[in-house]
Amino acid sequence: MKPQLFLGLATACSLFLSSQTLMAHSAADAPDGGLRDLMAQSAAVAYGKVVDIQYRNSEPTREEPKGVPHTFVTYEIGKVFRGYLPEKITLRVPGGADGSGGAYTETTAPTFARGEADVLFIPGGEPGDCQLVNCVEGRFRVLEDRIYSGFGVPLVGAEKALEFGGKPRFDVNTMEMPRPAFDKVIKQPDAARWIAANQIDSKGLEELRKKYEAEAPALYRINMNVEGITKADDYSGEAPAAVIKKYREPLITDEFFALIEHFNAELGQPEQRVVPANPKLAFTVKPPVAIAVKELAVTEPKPSDEELKFRGQTENFVRKTATTSPLTVK
Repeated sequence: MKPQLFLGLATACSLFLSSQTLMAHSAADAPDGGLRDLMAQSAAVAYGKVVDIQYRNSEPTREEPKGVPHTFVTYEIGKVFRGYLPEKITLRVPGGADGSGGAYTETTAPTFARGEADVLFIPGGEPGDCQLVNCVEGRFRVLEDRIYSGFGVPLVGAEKALEFGGKPRFDVNTMEMPRPAFDKVIKQPDAARWIAANQIDSKGLEELRKKYEAEAPALYRINMNVEGITKADDYSGEAPAAVIKKYREPLITDEFFALIEHFNAELGQPEQRVVPANPKLAFTVKPPVAIAVKELAVTEPKPSDEELKFRGQTENFVRKTATTSPLTVK
């Protein structure tokens, strides 16, 4: 679990600092790792929109004394392609707000905000580490009637292997976070230092609390975009590099839906059902498991006679040079 801490949400900081398609091939042609394989691992495949988000920490463990933040995201289901789902379903995904203005993100897990539309591939059984097949790989974004990966990369082909390419939409990688409690905000290091430096007494803190609770929005949207925004002039004098490969436009929604229905007909109905996640129930996460590194026996190839002869000549030359050409220091 890789932590990414957002110290001080925008409004909180301002208060302190200012006091203020058709298929030409059969499903059997689809290789492992393609859309058909993704569906085979799914107990349910559906299109839906995010209508609610809650954050909860897992039960404390020796490795994680405070627990690990998780997202409980609720979707309103608009269309079910495979299996069975109720009109609304809540799923558990690792990562999310910690309640103190900070957040933990998992490199293989998506983030969510209300109103987002997605196609979901959901495994069966009780909630596991992530209630999406291969986590972020089990979420496809629907943006302006086009299909993108869970991280916003255009999906340009899915008839055989899943093919991604073209200009990504990193701007859609957002996390919706609730406003943290005032008492937790003032315990953050930056806020605590500001309070001490400005000698804010209990009366001043109470005034800040009222202003914070009245003016700070209940929800924030944090852009998780990690794309660099650097630009440098090219002084090489060379012509711009040619485009290596041009991709088609992202699949339209109807194309993708038709492929899903086609593969589902080939696969038949799943054996399991999806068990919704319940944010009111305590849950634990698996501790990290150390994997023993096995020692590999490496057999060096036997040198040829020609190579042995060359080695002997080289060693003789080095010895001769060392004895007849002593180093002189002036």
